[in-house]
Amino acid sequence: MRFAAAVVVVLLLGLCTRRVHAQVPHILGTWKQNVAASHLPPGPPPQVHMRSYQLADDGALIGLAVVVDAQGHPNFLQFAAKPDGKDYPEFDSFSLAQLQIDGTKPRQTYSETPVDSHTVEWTDKTDGRVVGHGRRRVSEDGKTLTLTALFKNDKNEELEYRFVFDRQ
Repeated sequence: MRFAAAVVVVLLLGLCTRRVHAQVPHILGTWKQNVAASHLPPGPPPQVHMRSYQLADDGALIGLAVVVDAQGHPNFLQFAAKPDGKDYPEFDSFSLAQLQIDGTKPRQTYSETPVDSHTVEWTDKTDGRVVGHGRRRVSEDGKTLTLTALFKNDKNEELEYRFVFDRQ
């Protein structure tokens, strides 16, 4: 009887472990932009564009993008969001500084919704208005991250970009 109970417990633990691993996003890790493979906004490309994705204990994805522009000015973008389509605060170096200075919350939000095990649709908003959206996809072999982005310019024209990253 004890042996049968032990077998059941081991089988259940094995099923739970497989389920947890199946839910781990393929995007976790560090990525460096492949400028040659990307379709970028007009102008010189950034000197550096790195991204890092980690999973928080509560299941939220923590995304951090560090960009050093062509002139050598660094900036970052960070969010912590669950894949539930809800809006979560998104920070850059300026909005984080404003929060630290006077408690002003960021005007930007980020949300994502899974499409399949390798793809999510994401949306950026400023003051509740959509300013960008697209898809983030990790290749089947896990070596390439492609982020497509549709942004509106000052003339309200939608511009499409493709950012390609290699796993580090």
